[in-house]
Amino acid sequence: MNGTALLLDTNVLRKRPLRNRLTERIRSGVLQVYVPTLVHAERIRQIADEKGEDFAIDVIQQLVEDSRFELLPFDVADAEAVADVWLDLRSQGASHDDWKQHRFDILLCAIARARGYTLVTDDTGQHFETAPSRMSTVQLQSLIEEQNQRAAQ
Repeated sequence: MNGTALLLDTNVLRKRPLRNRLTERIRSGVLQVYVPTLVHAERIRQIADEKGEDFAIDVIQQLVEDSRFELLPFDVADAEAVADVWLDLRSQGASHDDWKQHRFDILLCAIARARGYTLVTDDTGQHFETAPSRMSTVQLQSLIEEQNQRAAQ
């Protein structure tokens, strides 16, 4: 996993122990972990919904800084990759309803494709097959454990 660049989906950010383990790997220089600004926005919205009047953006900003996850802006290459991903999905029978239902995930797949990153998500669906590589949080935890065992030897 050395040199692997990971792109995190929103569901990964909900798992505090995994986030902490990823931060340890970042600090040790083993992993590069990116959170697309789209995912960051979605997580902020979720937390705002959960916290209501107790919501404080500075807490979120501190969490991002402490985690050392790099926020990744959506750029032109990512936008252009959306067309490629969508055309692939259309050739496999995807419809405009699929776009409406999964557009956020399709954007994540396009970002992963444009940058060659491994998408980490627990979500499923045909659209995730368009990412160059992906893994679940369970697979990521197993890889971190393997990495820790190798380092201990």
